Amino acid sequence: MVIKSSSQFRHQRRLLATALIIVVGIIIILNSHSSLATPVTKTKNVILMIGDGMGWEMARAGSIEKGYNYSSGRGEGLSFQTLDNYALATTYGTTIAPGNGVFSTNNSALSGSNPITGASPILPGFKFQPKVNPGNKPSGGEKNLNSHAVGNLVGYDPQRGGINPWTHGNDPEYIKYSYPDSANTATTLYTGVKSYNNAISVDIFEKPLETILKTAADHGKSTGIVTSVPVDHATPGAAAANVNRRNKYDGDYPTLDNILQQELRIYQPTVILGGGHPLTGANSQSLPTGVEPPTKFEYITKTTYTELSKNPNQNRYNYTFLERGKDAAEKLALTAAKLDPNMGDRLLGLYGARGQEGNLPVSTANGDYSNTGLSIFSLFGSQGKNPDTVRPLLPGETDKSFIAKEINENPTLNDLTKAALEVLSKDKDGFWLMVEGGDIDWAAHDDNLDNMIGTVLDFDKAVKTTIDWIKNNGGWENNLLIVTADHDHYLTLNPNFSELLKEKGIETLTAESDSIKAGHFWGSNPQIKYGWGNHSNRPVPVYYQGKGSEVLTNSVGKGFRLYGYDIPGIGGLVDQIHIYQTQRKAL
Repeated sequence: MVIKSSSQFRHQRRLLATALIIVVGIIIILNSHSSLATPVTKTKNVILMIGDGMGWEMARAGSIEKGYNYSSGRGEGLSFQTLDNYALATTYGTTIAPGNGVFSTNNSALSGSNPITGASPILPGFKFQPKVNPGNKPSGGEKNLNSHAVGNLVGYDPQRGGINPWTHGNDPEYIKYSYPDSANTATTLYTGVKSYNNAISVDIFEKPLETILKTAADHGKSTGIVTSVPVDHATPGAAAANVNRRNKYDGDYPTLDNILQQELRIYQPTVILGGGHPLTGANSQSLPTGVEPPTKFEYITKTTYTELSKNPNQNRYNYTFLERGKDAAEKLALTAAKLDPNMGDRLLGLYGARGQEGNLPVSTANGDYSNTGLSIFSLFGSQGKNPDTVRPLLPGETDKSFIAKEINENPTLNDLTKAALEVLSKDKDGFWLMVEGGDIDWAAHDDNLDNMIGTVLDFDKAVKTTIDWIKNNGGWENNLLIVTADHDHYLTLNPNFSELLKEKGIETLTAESDSIKAGHFWGSNPQIKYGWGNHSNRPVPVYYQGKGSEVLTNSVGKGFRLYGYDIPGIGGLVDQIHIYQTQRKAL
């Protein structure tokens, strides 16, 4: 018999108390906004598809790869560009300074003295100021003492940044300032509230917000999360969790101040499919004989993974659990065909390629997955003297056999989307589904145009599948589809990019370090190809069609209510808040 010390018991009691506080707080606030008895209404199925980081220039690159070229507007050549409606959405969040300190988009309005979500006191004297404060650095930068830096909204100035992505503003550095992240923007898309970078569906006071997934569930609908990156990363996580920092991926049971445990135990989407498998951690060397592939429990703890993998059909989370393995896509399809959400069935699939930091195999522009196993999230990793060229090969494994194995043991984003639609469509009351092409963003961070185009086209395959499904399942009068990006990246394609692509091919242009010869550059300086490896504040495209879409169309140029204030709109643009409002009104 093992006798635990009093300090161990106190530690366990603190964990349980923290879990109880988080659960009660989330349930009280979420249930105050909706009723479980609310009947199913207008639009049967609402589908939001997010190309993470897929700004206008990224979508254009994908179109050019397919043989279509354009210099303005919605574009053509991709499936989502066939949707009836098109708009541009602002993506900015909040910026807050502690006392007389420096404004930052990463700050909540709490002191940060306690890491638990919502447990820190409010900054002394803080009061939300609905004024625009873009700052002068990527994270904010303006001093609180400056008279022009008193606002808590980053805002967007079309004169400085451009009224649209193809019309440059008068300040090429401006769209770098106070850029948003995927947590902040996902929070807005799912809750209609702007918050700070890192926020996972909490407001600036770290109070939990009702997500559109929760609203759909309260209306009797099934719900789903699909992504090509870890299922508890920012974009999927914000749909089904409320935490103050996006890197709170998972925690040992029974803790709840993390994304994955809230996904599995509080929100419980009907379907969760994506990356994050522990076998997928980056490893830049081949393995010697007898050495097993390393596991990396970053996105899922060892205890959570053990519970699921050892009990795939009967676990504490009540999910049917699938993971990477032989003939993964076929097994996923067969399982999806058997499950019935009307009987309470739920599906969790955890995948990812070795060496991909939790992501599915990465598609290149020609769709051959030839870069699978190479790190795609090392900033500027594709440039310089040490490009990513080494896979974590097993003894006797070749690059070719490695790629073949990873493709066989992982579904594609399109496979995941098909499986989600198969399960969710069995609910006669309808569903809400989010599908994310998350690796578009990772490729753009790496300034790797080959991977970026490949991931855009991979995402577009999932869009085509969804459009085809809608046409065969009630049509546009019963379904609403919105395809957008959460934020932009600072990519510029030179006027001769299309010609260079035809002449040299995308692999050559990606490897070329001279921006003129490469036909593109990242950042504000046309002479420097690798001048920027992060997000921008440019408005992002929104393509949409279906029942309830008129709400978004009628929101162009309109303002919104935020933290008790009326925020004016910007002519010709919508905001991500309006995308949330469109989903909610459809439900």
